[in-house]
Amino acid sequence: MSRRVQPLSSRDRRPSGTSEAGTAASDGAPDFVLEQHLFFWFTQLLDRRDRQLAAALKADGLRAPEWRTLATLHSRHRLSMSALADLTSIDRTTLTRVVERMVKAGWVTRLGDASDARVTRLTLTGSGERLFARIWPRVRQVNERATANLPEPAIGLVRWAVQEMCRNFDARKSEVQGIPTAGAGVA
Repeated sequence: MSRRVQPLSSRDRRPSGTSEAGTAASDGAPDFVLEQHLFFWFTQLLDRRDRQLAAALKADGLRAPEWRTLATLHSRHRLSMSALADLTSIDRTTLTRVVERMVKAGWVTRLGDASDARVTRLTLTGSGERLFARIWPRVRQVNERATANLPEPAIGLVRWAVQEMCRNFDARKSEVQGIPTAGAGVA
């Protein structure tokens, strides 16, 4: 079943300058038009990628969280659970279960930290590295499908813009209480 978002026809959209109830916005705030909301498109994009990624990784029994963990540990060795959670954008409870499955499968191992006995470091095993090498071409294909019609300068601009947005959030995280922050994920 396809969950494609269809653009609204002009008759389905709320008239400009009106609130949800159809009245003029009194606070001067711009109208909310879903298709103009940047973060709506981020979630649409990530959902589509995760579904295609699930199909590409199904034969290996992996899902998107395992892929993000595998890719992050391939790129950054000996990470603490907190650093891995930040880089993968996976909440700690879910990540704990993901890592446990990956340890049982023999793809990840836990190591002590020489400078802090309270910290456990995670790293890929030889089997985990071989798994990464085997599935990376399939993941790269999924990623290339998304960017197929984009010129390289546009891809670079999007990457830059998203990194800037992450830096903007990180710079202001002390101003916002109660909103969890996470580092830029591998996804």
